[in-house]
Amino acid sequence: MWNPFKKKSAPTEGAAGNPATQASAKESIEQRIEREIDALPGMIKSKLKDPQVKQRFIDIAKRMEKDGVDFKSIRQMKKWMKEHEAELKAEQLGGPVQKVETVVHEGPKIGRNDPCPCGSGKKYKKCCGKDN
Repeated sequence: MWNPFKKKSAPTEGAAGNPATQASAKESIEQRIEREIDALPGMIKSKLKDPQVKQRFIDIAKRMEKDGVDFKSIRQMKKWMKEHEAELKAEQLGGPVQKVETVVHEGPKIGRNDPCPCGSGKKYKKCCGKDN
């Protein structure tokens, strides 16, 4: 059974002499993900058998690789996911990524005791600014 807390054994040979390390450098991201999926528990593995979910997972992994995220560092992967969270959610919902624009007010700031700009003749705090 797969144990997430079990430490992986360190290779006895150097990284240059280890054929598994050399093979992983030549593997495509799809092949690496396939190998990792096989090591997952059955419940998670069954969800990743869905082609759409699997393709989404591969696309995100490719974007992480392009941005230089080290897949051996969970901290880096979590940081990348947090930075791109809104973008990924928008893509998942099928809509384009919407950028939030800062609101810039033009003209002078209206004080509480200034006359209301609506033209009522009342002070702003008693008219339009009452609920603010």
